[in-house]
Amino acid sequence: MSRTFDTRQAAAAERLDYWTQTVCDQIVPVQIDPRGAEQLAGTAMRSTGLGALQVRQVVGGQHVYVRGDREIRAGDPVTLQVGMQLTGSSLLIQDGREAVMGAGDIVLYDSSRPFSLIMDARFHWQVFLLPKEKLRRSDREISALTAVPIHGGTGVAGVVARFLRDVAERSDELEADGSAAALCENAADLVGTLVRSELGQQWAVRDPQRVLLDAALEFMEAHLRDPSLGPERVAHAVNVSVRRLHQIFAATGRTVGEHIRDLRLAGVRRDLADPRMSGLSIARVAAAHGWHNASAFSRQFRLTEGCTPTEFRARALRRS
Repeated sequence: MSRTFDTRQAAAAERLDYWTQTVCDQIVPVQIDPRGAEQLAGTAMRSTGLGALQVRQVVGGQHVYVRGDREIRAGDPVTLQVGMQLTGSSLLIQDGREAVMGAGDIVLYDSSRPFSLIMDARFHWQVFLLPKEKLRRSDREISALTAVPIHGGTGVAGVVARFLRDVAERSDELEADGSAAALCENAADLVGTLVRSELGQQWAVRDPQRVLLDAALEFMEAHLRDPSLGPERVAHAVNVSVRRLHQIFAATGRTVGEHIRDLRLAGVRRDLADPRMSGLSIARVAAAHGWHNASAFSRQFRLTEGCTPTEFRARALRRS
């Protein structure tokens, strides 16, 4: 449920305490220097929870936020924080680095280690709190990536920035339709992609089999529409033999073909339940996810779901 916090709800003499408590409760415990009482006027935060992914939109003045050892002991959500500067400028200091941020820039910082965030002008800031466990990376690996400014206007960073802005702007809608868990996973994947693309760093590989499995699944999802998608194509894409690919997937309890089938069925279910796609024929929805044999699709769908695609769509649209 979204909540809005605004310093205008407090008396002028109580605004610093009100804002400090808001930031400590909704993001992380910090010390705040507002650089003058007038800088607290019109300071506000919109807070939304999307499953494990927390979204905060903040506007304020020339504030300084400091998180030291005492504040970490007071409370640590154990999150990687993805900050996006929409307007204004700032300086983030963590792990011996300084990131000078301007409008459109992105920066990563870790709730588990000290940092300082200095806003140089009136600002609009979005911050996404992502549980570090979703990244499956050590603190040492994460510490090499913090306080590095990333320009969010072009390339992969631009794609990530647009995705995150959309999540923030549509958070109420997304919260209502049950997309939260999937969005959290997508956000974790996008952060990893951003790191590899923009910072030129490949996180250390502690589990090579898991890395190959993730790469294979990513390739599958990107090529579900292709009816020729199968073990040979996937193995070639991740540079392993077909035999090795089957060994990797054996640990999941499902074959390569079963994963492809289940991903395609999941895509079809999602689109059949989407009112915006109710005008598309079931055959067209199925083909968009790689099911080009209508009878084979219908048989598999009924076997898996216990009903026909038409019945599934009718029920899902009634619920929505």
